[in-house]
Amino acid sequence: MKMMITLLTALSMLSLCCQNSDDTVFPNSPTNIEGYGLLSKLTGHWVGSNETAFGDYDWFAFDFRPISASHVHSIYEGGTNQNIITSVFIADFEGKQQIMARNGGWLGNQYRATYFVLDRAEETDDRSYYRLVDAVGREKRAYMELRFENDTLYFDAYKDNSGSLDEPVHHMGFKGTNYNPDYAQTAIDLFDFPQPISEVDLNNKFTNLIDDDSALFLEESDDPFPKQAHGHVSDLKINIERADSIQNDRLLLYMSTAPIIDENGQVDFENVDKKVVRTIDIFSNELFYETTYLHPDTYFVTAFSDTDENYYPSSGDTGNVSTMIEVTPESQLQMNITVDKSIE
Repeated sequence: MKMMITLLTALSMLSLCCQNSDDTVFPNSPTNIEGYGLLSKLTGHWVGSNETAFGDYDWFAFDFRPISASHVHSIYEGGTNQNIITSVFIADFEGKQQIMARNGGWLGNQYRATYFVLDRAEETDDRSYYRLVDAVGREKRAYMELRFENDTLYFDAYKDNSGSLDEPVHHMGFKGTNYNPDYAQTAIDLFDFPQPISEVDLNNKFTNLIDDDSALFLEESDDPFPKQAHGHVSDLKINIERADSIQNDRLLLYMSTAPIIDENGQVDFENVDKKVVRTIDIFSNELFYETTYLHPDTYFVTAFSDTDENYYPSSGDTGNVSTMIEVTPESQLQMNITVDKSIE
């Protein structure tokens, strides 16, 4: 597993098609909200590969689950203050209900959040395509495209790197399979997801911007839909004790829905490939890690010293027996792990 540790700032996908009028009613949809089907199609645990401007990664995952009746959310955490949030929801914007997205998080001490609005959708029985563009600068600033075809998600991002509103360049290209659609089912049932109701009012919220050509916010206090306005998700502080032999080692921490390392130091590699939802870099001087926007579920927390730098817990590494934690909605939790088990 090659873990992605560089943050991306916009997301998107291969262009595919046509724009629909505002009064179009889409197949299998109870509403005339353009692109409404994206909410349902996106749910699940998507695992695949990711080609980015910073390098290619042969393992990457999006864990999209509902956090309200009209909001689906995923986060990538690369380490302390290194994350990427991607959420899609219904919002009131420009005087009507629209599908929108929020992309951002923390890059070191720098906060950023950018808002996108759907401007193209094609929904058929065997293929669907969606494009969301920067809510202010539109496709000249940044856009994301998502295509669902033959049980595969293609998710690409394009970003204007020069700031001059020239043609955006490809920033990310994810291709993955929904290995675990059931991860989202509890929340789907809880919220009767999706429902054609607005999650947030973003009318007239993109004024006095730091960049007149982008719905970009660099201060959390200015963000019209910040973390504290998101329901259902939780935070977990993981206290980490290391064996003396790895006191100065960087660790990789995996959050998964099934155990990775057992009491005999044996590794379940199938669970590594198919059950991991977060891969987090823990530096040698860090005694704890706080994971955020955590979907309610039962998780197993596993950390290990990646001695051979292959991104897998393997022979010669030191890890912990995967430790279970039950995460309830909107909670602040804490747990301890001890990384002192020799991996066989």
